[in-house]
Amino acid sequence: MSSTDPKSSDAYRSGFVALCGRPNVGKSTLLNALIGDRVALATRFPQTTRERMLGIWSGEEFQAVLVDTPGIHRAKSALNKFMVGEAIKGARDVDLVLMLAEMPNIPDAEAAAQWEPGPGAKAALASLVETGRPIVLVLTKCDMVKDRDLVLPIIETWQRHHDFETVVPTSAVKGKGLDVLEREVLARLPAGPAYYDREQLSDKDMRWHASEIVRGTIFAKLRDELPYACAVVVERYKETEAGDRIHATVHVDKQSQKGMVIGKKASMIKDISSQARERIGRLTGRPCQLFLDVKVSPGWTEDPKQLERLGYADHEEDRG
Repeated sequence: MSSTDPKSSDAYRSGFVALCGRPNVGKSTLLNALIGDRVALATRFPQTTRERMLGIWSGEEFQAVLVDTPGIHRAKSALNKFMVGEAIKGARDVDLVLMLAEMPNIPDAEAAAQWEPGPGAKAALASLVETGRPIVLVLTKCDMVKDRDLVLPIIETWQRHHDFETVVPTSAVKGKGLDVLEREVLARLPAGPAYYDREQLSDKDMRWHASEIVRGTIFAKLRDELPYACAVVVERYKETEAGDRIHATVHVDKQSQKGMVIGKKASMIKDISSQARERIGRLTGRPCQLFLDVKVSPGWTEDPKQLERLGYADHEEDRG
């Protein structure tokens, strides 16, 4: 990939940095905070990130290509196995891994001294250690801890499990610790020119972002009723002088779920379309017409062929 930055490789640093960890530890939230825009789907639900996405984090002295990965968890369905595979692939060929772990909710010093990472977190760490890449531990959601003295014993416990490059406590929502994280990442990037134009925020095209926006809106509207059983495929995306015209299909697993998405007298699908249309318009800076259809695709989360048809193909991506 050719350089798009005029700075020489001696003065500029660039590289690939994977954001990895258990589901719902704040990977997409951190990515959005670092690059200064909302390009990754971040919700309160675990396992909402399904594919690797590159977020382009550019500064005056560096460009870090952030590989946002799905949460590492014990996979059972074909969809979950695909997601975990995407996470591990995302950590293989990078210059640095940021392993995110949520700061535990502990009441006092005694509890902090006795705390240990759970089996899922330990398994995620073991998977990342196997990649052989240097790992920085990023403790997320640290604003939830009222006593800062409780953070140090948690860091010491983690360091007994692995010799991390460093440990950085953060709160992406509050913007805390991000300047420290920037310095630590910059110090570990190799010298080299930028991979992408500094104004570019993501490697994904607008079709992909439109489908993610629709999926995120469905999550927000239906909450616990339909957190994981839907996929969104943009069938047509046309840019015109009047704005963008988008046709997309929402795939669900059961007939009852189709009724949830459509709602009484189509009230829910109209609301989803309206909110998604507004978000897409804010991202593109243009008006948007969005037409949604809902289709029942039974067993799609368990069927590798349907997964591939819906865009969840198992493939290796060329890094440069």
